[in-house]
Amino acid sequence: MNTTIYNNLLTTFDPYTTKHVNNSTELRSVVKRIRKQTQTSPVYLLNFTNAKQSFVLGVKESSMRIHDSLQTLADDSENGVFAQKKARSSDVEQVGAELLDTDTDHLPNAFSIRVKQLANSQVNQGKEYYETGKGLAAGSYQFRVMVNDVGYDFQYNIRKDANHREVIEGLSDFITKAKIGINAEPYSYGDGKIGMRLESTMVGAPDGKAIFSLEDKSSEGKGRGIVEYYGLDHITVMPKSAVFDLNGTEKSSLSNEFTLGRAVKISLRKPSDVETTIDYHPDSEAIIGSVEEFVSSYNSLVDHNLTFEQKTGTQSKLLNELKKLSEPFTNELESCGISFDEEGHMILDTSLATQAIEAGDMQKLFQPDSAMTNRMFAKTDQIKINPIEYVDKKVVSYPNFTKPPRGYSYITSLYSGLLFNFYC
Repeated sequence: MNTTIYNNLLTTFDPYTTKHVNNSTELRSVVKRIRKQTQTSPVYLLNFTNAKQSFVLGVKESSMRIHDSLQTLADDSENGVFAQKKARSSDVEQVGAELLDTDTDHLPNAFSIRVKQLANSQVNQGKEYYETGKGLAAGSYQFRVMVNDVGYDFQYNIRKDANHREVIEGLSDFITKAKIGINAEPYSYGDGKIGMRLESTMVGAPDGKAIFSLEDKSSEGKGRGIVEYYGLDHITVMPKSAVFDLNGTEKSSLSNEFTLGRAVKISLRKPSDVETTIDYHPDSEAIIGSVEEFVSSYNSLVDHNLTFEQKTGTQSKLLNELKKLSEPFTNELESCGISFDEEGHMILDTSLATQAIEAGDMQKLFQPDSAMTNRMFAKTDQIKINPIEYVDKKVVSYPNFTKPPRGYSYITSLYSGLLFNFYC
């Protein structure tokens, strides 16, 4: 084979690195299969056109991807995709749930929550003044902000002739950028007036007290301080803690989000008179993703065969084999949302697949000892070892079975041109 053509093909096909590392036993098995293939195969004369080279490379890579995706789905260990769980809420509008710990052995049992009251932030809303009006005299104004018993001293300068809009916008930006746990912004109802709204970034009421407070300290100008003048200490919404029933027992939380058992993150979203149940189910999204990878790899193999048929005008032997391989499992596949079109492509119905995952049928289909999985593994192994089987060739001589078998393990490379350094 012309190696320059092969190297060019490597730039066309994305070099594939297998996700699974072969151990010594698997490598010995591969060598034995290659040796057996060499010893029992005729000697062929092959016209290796560009189309045939592209087909062989594509078929081998697709079969390896199918093999890897099957290994992922057939992994029945505690780290396998079917062992992954996710928390499920019976009413996501009221309560959300998310697993933080992948160790499912330490998850709390299924439980119920009824949200009575959500935690909220503190809101202060100051006095309104006409935007273009002028109030406080020019000068330096000092005030203190207490946030959860921590004091922050501020000094704000008002320039001469500054109107209310300029003062409130500047002071709001000044407080927010201090990052002390308060967001301040101007507000207006469109009547030409402006005021300041302050809201805590925290929620909940420790000991039923306010989260923050403001007070004037001193000012160089005459008259009232800036806090009193603009009414920044006026509380319009008091902070409250979340109140909920956990398995019928009333609990409270300073936040609408908390963790149970260091494993489940709970998000309270809306009060309700009905309990929400939190339990655990297979991670259907992760499983669907693995099934989609399998379907995509299978369809890639089909596409390589269809393209080869169009270029050469010959019927694909491998397409017929794949069809016969899947026929006995048609009902099982369809019950899991996997069907076939006229050309042989797999079609995945995610809604049916999700139902099959919940029912456990998808796991049964891809379990390591299932007939479908074993037959698919056997077929992909056969394709990987000798993809040249699926192109036309002339027999030069048959092996002599009257004598002890002889041959080299990698002699098939002379026919397939497949010497990969990414995998065996």
